[in-house]
Amino acid sequence: MVMTSIPIIFFTIPIIFALFLIKSRESLTHRIDNIIENSLNSGITQMIIIFILAGAFANTLAGMGSIDVLKSLIYYAIPESFILPGLFLVSGLIATAIGTSVGTVATMAPICLAISGGNQENAVLAASAAIAGAYLGDNLSMISDTTIAAVKTQNAENDKKFLLNLKLILPAIILTCLVYVLKEFQIEHLENTYQPSLHDFLIITPYILVIILGCMRYHVLFVLMLSILISFMIGGLIEIPVIDLTKSMVAGMSSMFEISSFVVLVSVINSAIKYHGWMDKVENTLKHTSQKFGKGASYFVLFFFVIIANLITANNTVSIIMCGDLARGLAEKLKLDRNKMATFIDMSSCYIHSLVFYAPQLILASSICKVEIWSLIQHSYYSFFCILTVLVYFMGNLKLSMKLKHY
Repeated sequence: MVMTSIPIIFFTIPIIFALFLIKSRESLTHRIDNIIENSLNSGITQMIIIFILAGAFANTLAGMGSIDVLKSLIYYAIPESFILPGLFLVSGLIATAIGTSVGTVATMAPICLAISGGNQENAVLAASAAIAGAYLGDNLSMISDTTIAAVKTQNAENDKKFLLNLKLILPAIILTCLVYVLKEFQIEHLENTYQPSLHDFLIITPYILVIILGCMRYHVLFVLMLSILISFMIGGLIEIPVIDLTKSMVAGMSSMFEISSFVVLVSVINSAIKYHGWMDKVENTLKHTSQKFGKGASYFVLFFFVIIANLITANNTVSIIMCGDLARGLAEKLKLDRNKMATFIDMSSCYIHSLVFYAPQLILASSICKVEIWSLIQHSYYSFFCILTVLVYFMGNLKLSMKLKHY
C-alpha cells in the first residue's frame, strides 16, 4: 500500500498518450472527451473518497499515539515461546486495523530488530514473520486500499469478501504458524516495564470499531466517517488539542493524493482500452478458454495479468485496479460470484506483490532490520501457502479438453 511514483508514471503517461493517438474515425477531441467521461464513474469516485478518508483515519490515530501503544501491547502480549507466530499474528491484526502493510512493517521492523539480538538469522525470521502478517492484514482489512479497490471494481460486498477471504487463507495461517513454531528462535531479553492502561485501550478503540462495523455490513464511507468523529471525541477526552488532530487528519488526506491520482490515470487507461474494443476481445477469449478448459483456465489467465501488473507497477492496489475491469467483465460473462472474484484478485495481487524484490515493504524491512531482501523472500512461507491456495482452487475448476472429448 505505498506508491512507487516513477515506475508508474513511466508506465501510465506514455500508454495514455499512445491510446489517445490510435487512429479512429472520430476526432481526437471527441475521443479524449469520450474516454475520460467513461473513466470517471461513481465507483472510481467512491474509491477515491474512501482512500482519502482511510488516510485521514489512520493518520489521526497515529497522531494520537496509537502506533506506540500498539508496539507496547505487542511486546507485552507475546510469550517468548510463541514469538515468531506471535509476531506474524499481531502484525496481521495491526495491518487489519490500520489498513496499511507499509505502516505495519514500519511499526514492527524496529521490534523485530530489537528482539533478534544482533543474530542475522533471527532478524530474517522475525522480519519475514512481520511482513507476512502485514500482507495478511492488508489483504483482510476493510479500510485497506487493496480491499477497497477489489470490492469497488467488482461491485462486491465488503463483509462477504472478508469472510470468504478469511476462510480461504485460514489453512495458510495455520501452516505458517506451525512452520514458525518449528523454527529455532532465541529472543533477546529487553527490559519491559509497560502495563496496559485505560488510556491505551481508548486510543485503539476506533480500530476495533472499524472491524466490527465493517462485519455488520455498514457502508465503508459511513464506518470511516464515524470512526474519525469518534477518534476526535477520544482525543478530546485524553486532552489532545483539536488543532493537532486536525493537522494529522489533513496530512493523512494529503498522503492519499498520489494513489488517488494514479487511480484516475489507470481508470483512463482502462476506459481507452474499452473504447477501442480490446477489452471485449480479451473477455471473449477468456470466455472461450473457460468453455473449453473450465473456469479455472480463465482464472489462470487473469492471475497471469495480475502478476504482470505487479511486476510493472510494484504496487498491489494499482494492479487490482488495472485488472479490475477485466475481472468484472469475465465474472459477468461467466456468471461468476463477484465476491469470489474480488477475493481472488485481492489475494493474488497482495501475495504476488510480497515476492517482488523491489516492493517497498521488503525494501523498508531490509533497511531497518539490516537483512538481505532475497533472504526475506526465501522465508515468505505465508505468501507461498496463499498462492498455492489460489492455484489449488483454480485447478479444482479446471476441466481439461482431453477429458471432455471422452464424453
